[in-house]
Amino acid sequence: MGDVLAFVLFFAAAVATFFSASRLTMFGDAVKEKTRVSSGFMGIIIGIAISLPELTSSVTSVVIDAPDLAVGNLIGSNLFNVAGLAIFDLVYRRHQIMTHATAESKLYGWLVIFITLIILLGVSITLPTHIFHISYSTIAVILMYFIGTKWINDRTEYKGRKIKREIKQYKEYSFKQVVTYFALAAAAIMVIGSVLTVTAERIAEITGLGTSFVGSFLVAISTSLPDMVSVGTAMKLRRFNLGVSSLLGSNAFNLVILAITDLIYLRGGLLGEATKSSNLITGGASVVFIFLIIYSISRRKTQPSFSYMLPSILIVAGYFVTTYFVFSMR
Repeated sequence: MGDVLAFVLFFAAAVATFFSASRLTMFGDAVKEKTRVSSGFMGIIIGIAISLPELTSSVTSVVIDAPDLAVGNLIGSNLFNVAGLAIFDLVYRRHQIMTHATAESKLYGWLVIFITLIILLGVSITLPTHIFHISYSTIAVILMYFIGTKWINDRTEYKGRKIKREIKQYKEYSFKQVVTYFALAAAAIMVIGSVLTVTAERIAEITGLGTSFVGSFLVAISTSLPDMVSVGTAMKLRRFNLGVSSLLGSNAFNLVILAITDLIYLRGGLLGEATKSSNLITGGASVVFIFLIIYSISRRKTQPSFSYMLPSILIVAGYFVTTYFVFSMR
Protein backbone atom coordinates (compact mmCIF):
# COMPACT_ATOMS: atom_id res chain seq x y z
CA MET A 1 0.00 0.00 0.00
CA GLY A 2 1.44 3.35 -1.03
CA ASP A 3 2.11 6.04 1.55
CA VAL A 4 -0.34 8.54 0.04
CA LEU A 5 -3.00 5.87 -0.52
CA ALA A 6 -2.85 4.87 3.15
CA PHE A 7 -3.65 8.41 4.28
CA VAL A 8 -6.39 8.81 1.65
CA LEU A 9 -8.10 5.55 2.63
CA PHE A 10 -7.83 6.36 6.33
CA PHE A 11 -9.59 9.70 6.00
CA ALA A 12 -12.15 8.29 3.54
CA ALA A 13 -12.99 5.55 6.04
CA ALA A 14 -13.28 8.15 8.80
CA VAL A 15 -15.87 10.07 6.74
CA ALA A 16 -17.77 6.84 6.01
CA THR A 17 -17.71 6.10 9.74
CA PHE A 18 -19.61 9.30 10.45
CA PHE A 19 -22.52 8.24 8.25
CA SER A 20 -22.65 4.58 9.32
CA ALA A 21 -22.35 5.20 13.05
CA SER A 22 -24.95 7.98 13.03
CA ARG A 23 -27.37 5.62 11.20
CA LEU A 24 -26.60 2.92 13.74
CA THR A 25 -27.57 5.14 16.65
CA MET A 26 -30.67 6.51 14.92
CA PHE A 27 -32.04 3.08 14.06
CA GLY A 28 -31.00 1.77 17.46
CA ASP A 29 -33.21 4.49 18.94
CA ALA A 30 -35.96 3.38 16.52
CA VAL A 31 -35.65 -0.23 17.68
CA LYS A 32 -35.97 0.95 21.29
CA GLU A 33 -39.09 2.91 20.38
CA LYS A 34 -40.75 -0.10 18.75
CA THR A 35 -39.87 -2.56 21.50
CA ARG A 36 -40.10 -2.64 25.30
CA VAL A 37 -36.38 -2.53 26.00
CA SER A 38 -34.88 0.24 28.11
CA SER A 39 -32.50 2.92 26.88
CA GLY A 40 -29.74 1.35 28.92
CA PHE A 41 -30.21 -2.11 27.39
CA MET A 42 -30.41 -0.70 23.85
CA GLY A 43 -27.28 1.26 24.62
CA ILE A 44 -25.48 -2.00 25.40
CA ILE A 45 -26.64 -3.50 22.07
CA ILE A 46 -25.35 -0.44 20.22
CA GLY A 47 -22.16 -0.63 22.26
CA ILE A 48 -21.56 -4.21 21.08
CA ALA A 49 -22.24 -3.25 17.45
CA ILE A 50 -19.80 -0.35 17.46
CA SER A 51 -17.15 -2.60 19.04
CA LEU A 52 -16.96 -4.70 15.86
CA PRO A 53 -13.93 -2.76 14.49
CA GLU A 54 -12.00 -3.62 17.66
CA LEU A 55 -12.87 -7.30 17.14
CA THR A 56 -11.58 -7.19 13.56
CA SER A 57 -8.41 -5.39 14.61
CA SER A 58 -7.64 -7.79 17.45
CA VAL A 59 -8.16 -10.89 15.34
CA THR A 60 -5.85 -9.39 12.72
CA SER A 61 -3.24 -8.70 15.40
CA VAL A 62 -3.34 -12.34 16.51
CA VAL A 63 -3.00 -13.58 12.94
CA ILE A 64 0.17 -11.52 12.44
CA ASP A 65 1.45 -12.57 15.91
CA ALA A 66 1.34 -9.11 17.47
CA PRO A 67 -0.14 -9.70 20.97
CA ASP A 68 1.00 -6.31 22.26
CA LEU A 69 -0.95 -4.61 19.48
CA ALA A 70 -4.10 -6.59 20.31
CA VAL A 71 -3.98 -5.81 24.04
CA GLY A 72 -2.95 -2.19 23.55
CA ASN A 73 -5.68 -1.61 20.97
CA LEU A 74 -8.53 -2.70 23.25
CA ILE A 75 -7.29 -1.10 26.47
CA GLY A 76 -6.37 2.07 24.59
CA SER A 77 -9.76 2.11 22.87
CA ASN A 78 -11.48 2.08 26.26
CA LEU A 79 -9.31 4.94 27.44
CA PHE A 80 -10.11 7.00 24.34
CA ASN A 81 -13.84 6.21 24.62
CA VAL A 82 -14.05 7.62 28.14
CA ALA A 83 -12.02 10.69 27.15
CA GLY A 84 -14.40 11.20 24.23
CA LEU A 85 -17.41 10.95 26.53
CA ALA A 86 -15.81 13.57 28.78
CA ILE A 87 -15.41 15.90 25.79
CA PHE A 88 -19.09 15.47 24.88
CA ASP A 89 -19.93 16.18 28.51
CA LEU A 90 -18.07 19.48 28.28
CA VAL A 91 -19.69 20.37 24.94
CA TYR A 92 -23.19 19.64 26.31
CA ARG A 93 -22.43 21.02 29.77
CA ARG A 94 -25.69 22.98 29.88
CA HIS A 95 -27.60 19.72 29.88
CA GLN A 96 -25.32 18.08 32.48
CA ILE A 97 -25.65 14.82 30.57
CA MET A 98 -24.14 12.59 33.26
CA THR A 99 -27.01 13.37 35.60
CA HIS A 100 -29.42 11.97 32.97
CA ALA A 101 -27.70 8.57 33.06
CA THR A 102 -29.56 5.88 35.00
CA ALA A 103 -28.40 3.50 37.71
CA GLU A 104 -28.12 0.88 34.97
CA SER A 105 -25.33 2.87 33.29
CA LYS A 106 -23.57 3.28 36.62
CA LEU A 107 -23.66 -0.47 37.22
CA TYR A 108 -22.14 -1.09 33.81
CA GLY A 109 -19.41 1.36 34.76
CA TRP A 110 -18.59 -0.75 37.83
CA LEU A 111 -18.61 -3.86 35.65
CA VAL A 112 -16.04 -2.26 33.32
CA ILE A 113 -13.84 -1.39 36.31
CA PHE A 114 -13.88 -4.91 37.76
CA ILE A 115 -13.16 -6.56 34.39
CA THR A 116 -10.35 -4.08 33.68
CA LEU A 117 -8.75 -4.91 37.03
CA ILE A 118 -8.81 -8.62 36.10
CA ILE A 119 -7.14 -7.77 32.78
CA LEU A 120 -4.46 -5.71 34.53
CA LEU A 121 -3.84 -8.57 36.96
CA GLY A 122 -3.40 -10.92 33.99
CA VAL A 123 -0.95 -8.50 32.36
CA SER A 124 1.14 -7.97 35.50
CA ILE A 125 1.16 -11.54 36.89
CA THR A 126 1.68 -14.55 34.62
CA LEU A 127 0.16 -17.55 36.38
CA PRO A 128 2.14 -20.79 35.88
CA THR A 129 -0.87 -22.96 35.04
CA HIS A 130 -3.54 -22.58 32.38
CA ILE A 131 -6.45 -24.54 31.01
CA PHE A 132 -4.94 -25.62 27.68
CA HIS A 133 -3.48 -22.29 26.44
CA ILE A 134 -6.15 -20.12 28.10
CA SER A 135 -5.31 -18.03 31.15
CA TYR A 136 -7.50 -17.99 34.24
CA SER A 137 -7.93 -14.23 33.88
CA THR A 138 -9.58 -14.77 30.49
CA ILE A 139 -12.03 -17.25 31.97
CA ALA A 140 -12.76 -14.82 34.82
CA VAL A 141 -13.41 -11.96 32.36
CA ILE A 142 -15.91 -13.98 30.31
CA LEU A 143 -17.75 -15.26 33.39
CA MET A 144 -17.90 -11.83 35.02
CA TYR A 145 -19.18 -10.18 31.83
CA PHE A 146 -22.05 -12.58 31.23
CA ILE A 147 -23.00 -12.96 34.90
CA GLY A 148 -22.73 -9.20 35.44
CA THR A 149 -24.75 -8.19 32.38
CA LYS A 150 -27.48 -10.71 33.20
CA TRP A 151 -27.68 -9.49 36.80
CA ILE A 152 -27.83 -5.84 35.75
CA ASN A 153 -30.47 -6.48 33.07
CA ASP A 154 -32.58 -8.62 35.45
CA ARG A 155 -32.32 -5.91 38.11
CA THR A 156 -33.41 -3.08 35.81
CA GLU A 157 -35.69 -4.92 33.37
CA TYR A 158 -38.86 -4.01 35.21
CA LYS A 159 -38.11 -0.31 34.78
CA GLY A 160 -38.29 -0.64 31.02
CA ARG A 161 -41.87 -1.89 31.34
CA LYS A 162 -42.92 1.01 33.53
CA ILE A 163 -41.54 3.79 31.32
CA LYS A 164 -44.30 5.66 29.53
CA ARG A 165 -44.09 5.58 25.78
CA GLU A 166 -42.68 8.77 24.32
CA ILE A 167 -43.93 10.52 21.20
CA LYS A 168 -43.19 8.20 18.32
CA GLN A 169 -40.57 9.60 15.95
CA TYR A 170 -40.19 6.66 13.56
CA LYS A 171 -43.75 6.00 12.42
CA GLU A 172 -42.68 5.77 8.77
CA TYR A 173 -40.53 2.70 9.48
CA SER A 174 -41.76 -0.81 10.25
CA PHE A 175 -40.12 -2.93 12.94
CA LYS A 176 -38.56 -5.15 10.25
CA GLN A 177 -37.12 -2.10 8.48
CA VAL A 178 -35.47 -0.58 11.54
CA VAL A 179 -33.94 -3.94 12.55
CA THR A 180 -32.64 -4.45 8.98
CA TYR A 181 -31.17 -0.96 8.76
CA PHE A 182 -29.59 -1.35 12.20
CA ALA A 183 -27.94 -4.64 11.14
CA LEU A 184 -26.71 -3.15 7.85
CA ALA A 185 -25.18 -0.17 9.67
CA ALA A 186 -23.43 -2.55 12.08
CA ALA A 187 -22.02 -4.59 9.18
CA ALA A 188 -20.82 -1.43 7.44
CA ILE A 189 -19.04 -0.30 10.61
CA MET A 190 -17.18 -3.61 10.83
CA VAL A 191 -15.94 -3.31 7.22
CA ILE A 192 -14.96 0.32 7.69
CA GLY A 193 -13.21 -0.58 10.94
CA SER A 194 -11.07 -3.09 9.07
CA VAL A 195 -10.01 -0.39 6.60
CA LEU A 196 -9.22 1.99 9.46
CA THR A 197 -7.07 -0.62 11.21
CA VAL A 198 -5.04 -1.63 8.15
CA THR A 199 -4.40 1.96 7.09
CA ALA A 200 -3.60 3.06 10.65
CA GLU A 201 -0.99 0.34 10.96
CA ARG A 202 0.51 1.40 7.62
CA ILE A 203 0.60 5.02 8.76
CA ALA A 204 2.35 3.87 11.93
CA GLU A 205 5.04 2.19 9.84
CA ILE A 206 5.47 5.35 7.77
CA THR A 207 5.84 7.57 10.85
CA GLY A 208 8.01 5.07 12.78
CA LEU A 209 5.91 4.93 15.96
CA GLY A 210 6.33 2.00 18.38
CA THR A 211 3.93 -0.97 18.56
CA SER A 212 2.66 -0.24 22.08
CA PHE A 213 1.94 3.38 21.26
CA VAL A 214 0.30 2.41 17.95
CA GLY A 215 -1.94 -0.16 19.65
CA SER A 216 -2.88 2.04 22.58
CA PHE A 217 -3.54 5.23 20.66
CA LEU A 218 -3.39 5.31 16.85
CA VAL A 219 -5.22 2.04 16.13
CA ALA A 220 -7.38 2.50 19.25
CA ILE A 221 -8.50 5.94 18.11
CA SER A 222 -9.19 4.77 14.55
CA THR A 223 -11.33 1.82 15.68
CA SER A 224 -13.09 4.02 18.26
CA LEU A 225 -14.37 6.53 15.71
CA PRO A 226 -17.72 4.69 15.41
CA ASP A 227 -18.12 4.93 19.20
CA MET A 228 -17.59 8.69 19.15
CA VAL A 229 -19.96 9.29 16.24
CA SER A 230 -22.59 7.04 17.81
CA VAL A 231 -22.39 8.85 21.16
CA GLY A 232 -22.42 12.23 19.42
CA THR A 233 -25.55 11.28 17.48
CA ALA A 234 -27.25 10.15 20.69
CA MET A 235 -26.38 13.51 22.28
CA LYS A 236 -27.89 15.42 19.34
CA LEU A 237 -31.06 13.36 19.72
CA ARG A 238 -31.04 14.29 23.43
CA ARG A 239 -30.80 10.58 24.29
CA PHE A 240 -28.18 11.22 26.93
CA ASN A 241 -28.56 7.94 28.79
CA LEU A 242 -28.43 6.04 25.48
CA GLY A 243 -25.10 7.72 24.66
CA VAL A 244 -23.54 7.06 28.06
CA SER A 245 -24.76 3.44 28.28
CA SER A 246 -23.72 2.60 24.71
CA LEU A 247 -20.18 3.78 25.39
CA LEU A 248 -19.93 1.88 28.67
CA GLY A 249 -21.41 -1.16 26.92
CA SER A 250 -18.78 -0.83 24.20
CA ASN A 251 -16.02 -0.67 26.82
CA ALA A 252 -17.30 -3.80 28.58
CA PHE A 253 -17.57 -5.71 25.31
CA ASN A 254 -14.08 -4.56 24.26
CA LEU A 255 -12.69 -6.41 27.27
CA VAL A 256 -14.64 -9.52 26.30
CA ILE A 257 -13.09 -9.20 22.82
CA LEU A 258 -9.70 -9.23 24.55
CA ALA A 259 -10.68 -12.48 26.27
CA ILE A 260 -11.92 -13.93 22.96
CA THR A 261 -8.63 -12.93 21.35
CA ASP A 262 -6.79 -14.86 24.06
CA LEU A 263 -8.91 -17.92 23.22
CA ILE A 264 -7.71 -17.92 19.61
CA TYR A 265 -4.09 -16.99 20.42
CA LEU A 266 -2.55 -20.46 20.45
CA ARG A 267 1.03 -19.47 21.29
CA GLY A 268 0.33 -19.01 25.01
CA GLY A 269 -1.34 -16.49 27.30
CA LEU A 270 -2.06 -13.32 25.33
CA LEU A 271 -1.95 -11.03 28.37
CA GLY A 272 1.38 -12.44 29.51
CA GLU A 273 2.90 -11.73 26.08
CA ALA A 274 1.91 -8.06 26.10
CA THR A 275 4.19 -5.24 27.23
CA LYS A 276 3.46 -4.74 30.91
CA SER A 277 4.46 -1.12 31.60
CA SER A 278 2.55 0.73 28.86
CA ASN A 279 -0.60 -1.43 29.14
CA LEU A 280 -0.64 -1.11 32.93
CA ILE A 281 -0.46 2.69 32.65
CA THR A 282 -3.21 2.81 30.01
CA GLY A 283 -5.45 0.35 31.87
CA GLY A 284 -4.90 2.04 35.23
CA ALA A 285 -5.81 5.42 33.74
CA SER A 286 -9.00 3.99 32.23
CA VAL A 287 -10.05 2.67 35.68
CA VAL A 288 -9.54 6.11 37.21
CA PHE A 289 -11.51 7.72 34.37
CA ILE A 290 -14.46 5.34 34.85
CA PHE A 291 -14.44 6.14 38.58
CA LEU A 292 -14.82 9.83 37.65
CA ILE A 293 -17.69 8.99 35.25
CA ILE A 294 -19.49 7.03 37.99
CA TYR A 295 -18.96 9.96 40.35
CA SER A 296 -20.50 12.33 37.80
CA ILE A 297 -23.52 10.04 37.32
CA SER A 298 -24.04 9.77 41.09
CA ARG A 299 -24.15 13.52 41.83
CA ARG A 300 -27.30 15.55 42.35
CA LYS A 301 -28.77 17.15 39.25
CA THR A 302 -28.20 20.81 40.13
CA GLN A 303 -24.47 21.52 40.06
CA PRO A 304 -22.61 24.80 39.51
CA SER A 305 -21.09 24.81 36.03
CA PHE A 306 -17.40 24.48 36.94
CA SER A 307 -18.06 21.99 39.73
CA TYR A 308 -20.02 19.83 37.29
CA MET A 309 -17.36 20.01 34.57
CA LEU A 310 -14.36 19.28 36.84
CA PRO A 311 -14.41 15.44 36.51
CA SER A 312 -14.56 15.68 32.71
CA ILE A 313 -11.78 18.28 32.68
CA LEU A 314 -9.62 15.92 34.76
CA ILE A 315 -10.36 13.04 32.36
CA VAL A 316 -9.39 15.03 29.25
CA ALA A 317 -6.22 16.35 30.90
CA GLY A 318 -5.41 12.87 32.19
CA TYR A 319 -5.76 11.41 28.70
CA PHE A 320 -3.08 13.71 27.29
CA VAL A 321 -0.79 13.03 30.24
CA THR A 322 -1.22 9.27 29.73
CA THR A 323 -0.55 9.65 26.01
CA TYR A 324 2.69 11.48 26.74
CA PHE A 325 3.94 8.82 29.18
CA VAL A 326 3.15 5.90 26.85
CA PHE A 327 4.70 7.76 23.91
CA SER A 328 7.88 8.38 25.91
CA MET A 329 8.10 4.64 26.68
CA ARG A 330 7.76 3.50 23.06
